[in-house]
Amino acid sequence: MINLIFIHGVNYQTTGYSNWLFKQIKVCYRIHLKQKGLKAKEIEDRLAQLVQKEFLWADVTTNLTNRYLDLEYELFGKKKGLWNWVTRRVDPLALQIMYYIKDKGDKQSGVMSILKRIDDSFHSASQTSKDMVIVAHSLGSVIAFDYIFGFRKYYLDPVCNVLSFITMGSPIPIFTSAMGHVDSELKLPANVKSWYNIFDKDDGIARRCKPFFQNIPLQDIKVKTGIFPISAHINYWRNKQTASVIARILSKLLT
Repeated sequence: MINLIFIHGVNYQTTGYSNWLFKQIKVCYRIHLKQKGLKAKEIEDRLAQLVQKEFLWADVTTNLTNRYLDLEYELFGKKKGLWNWVTRRVDPLALQIMYYIKDKGDKQSGVMSILKRIDDSFHSASQTSKDMVIVAHSLGSVIAFDYIFGFRKYYLDPVCNVLSFITMGSPIPIFTSAMGHVDSELKLPANVKSWYNIFDKDDGIARRCKPFFQNIPLQDIKVKTGIFPISAHINYWRNKQTASVIARILSKLLT
């Protein structure tokens, strides 16, 4: 059994946010297995091995963002106009990013409520299976990166076997560079077998990762999710090309 773990990025997410992508991954994975010549029974057995797990964390910031929106947009009258329509949607996202930076604190005394939530989720998932593939989007990829590389007091149990760390629309290089590690010397943890980074060049937040991690044999894979920076960043979750890439990775890993 393989836990296919999804970790969302900024914005509030509810249970089921990864349903479409998970179903499409299975559709594409079935095609890859057929192309390999597997029989119907074996294909169904392989598909049944994939268990969907969703990690939710944005609710940690709900009270903070709601109070901010009350003060800025609600209590003193709703603002009108395109600019305020945009900022009303961008502000909570910026707050979540800055909250996470503050929240993870230092190794000794940080509050780390988000990483604690992630840690609890991983412990729960590992009761089903220690084997896992992690698919993390946007800020979720940064959170997952911090967690599986063990930068804080909450970190992935070494007994867990991460077949692949798959990032989508990831700004990880911005965060690592801001910490003073533009040319990172990091290597993959022993229990993480591979790293694939999926990005759209029109995504205003996504960055290539390979140039920044020369000691990690990661692959940057281009997809097309949209033509506008914001929509391109959001649409990985409902993009057939993204699902096909992940299915191809699974087909390579699970032979």
